[in-house]
Amino acid sequence: MDDPSGLLLHQLMRAHHNACTAALNALGLRDIGSPRLLLELFRLPDDPDQAPTQKELADRLHSAPPTIAASLKVLERQGYVERRTDEKDTRRNRISITRKGRDAITQGMDAFRQVDAHMYAGFTQEERALMRQLHSRMLANLYQIGGDKRQDPPHDPLGPPTDPPPDPFERKCRTC
Repeated sequence: MDDPSGLLLHQLMRAHHNACTAALNALGLRDIGSPRLLLELFRLPDDPDQAPTQKELADRLHSAPPTIAASLKVLERQGYVERRTDEKDTRRNRISITRKGRDAITQGMDAFRQVDAHMYAGFTQEERALMRQLHSRMLANLYQIGGDKRQDPPHDPLGPPTDPPPDPFERKCRTC
């Protein structure tokens, strides 16, 4: 490999993941095996009729449905999420975050902010904005060659949720 930047990016993502995991562990939140999934549910409207299905979550998170199914099983067992049968289609379940899940995400966001603050120490606001722009372009480029199984255009993983409520946090840890 002539340009080791891909390897460096992988190491950066791994180190960020490990730092986020350590920060969550320090808060006693080590049992959240899928904070990214829980965060996605946190960002969605708190309305059972609008709660996503398992497939919709897989699409939103660019993950395989079996991966989401396994993660949801664990989160449900731990009391962070709950499934409700869709009243309009009893073959589908709607997934909602519980109060325990919301509390865990609120606490966890402090840990993610601390990790990000440490990671970006010494960077100007302009440099941070440029990094986000470059990372978004890289993500879109990878989606074009199979980095995403979906057919529709990717959304910015750090951008505003597609179904608001207003986002109370500036940044999210989306690699955990």
